[in-house]
Amino acid sequence: MYRRIALLHVDPRASADDLAAFERELRSVIDRVPGITHAHLGRHFTNTVGGGDYTWDLAFADREQCPMWLDQLRIAGHADLFEHVVTRTDAVQFAATNVHIADATITDFVERTLFIEVDRMTPPDKAREFDRVLTGMPRYIHAIRNWAYHRVDDEFTIGPRPWTHVWEQEFQELSGLRVDYMVSPYHWGYVDPWFDPESPHRVVAPGVAHVYCPAATTILGW
Repeated sequence: MYRRIALLHVDPRASADDLAAFERELRSVIDRVPGITHAHLGRHFTNTVGGGDYTWDLAFADREQCPMWLDQLRIAGHADLFEHVVTRTDAVQFAATNVHIADATITDFVERTLFIEVDRMTPPDKAREFDRVLTGMPRYIHAIRNWAYHRVDDEFTIGPRPWTHVWEQEFQELSGLRVDYMVSPYHWGYVDPWFDPESPHRVVAPGVAHVYCPAATTILGW
């Protein structure tokens, strides 16, 4: 499976009617673009950081079925709508190969998405250690029901930031993210130093896109 995730920032002046049309059209994208096999549009909860207002998850059977971003908007008839409503898009795409599903039947849950930019000057062994530490979190934070970690395809990123990785989790309850995850000793003791500008372990560039939204059925289990 090949995936694209777009974090969409909407114009705060957009009317309720504009947003209703926007949501309706994006949720019908499977009927508009032949190569898409799955799609989910989620409006973010409050207190997300750096990722705007919506997460738009899209899945394709393979890379060959995934059109370029602007071609997708044109084929779907979304180009004018995006120009009218969306002020910024951060989009990445990748082969979904590092996915771990413990609860394929999860429903009415919270999808969390984190876009990060790992410094490209990071030595390979240090980058691998960061990957190992980050993906070790589910062993200690049991509120993480399903998770995935991806290195994105650099040549297809959209937006002002050159994102390198996506870290995704599915939680049954919002408290699983806000409490179990965020205040975990593993998080603060082992993971946070890799993000802290004052830490010698830091490999992540300042600024992340940390967003979360409700979902009805698993996205990582597509």
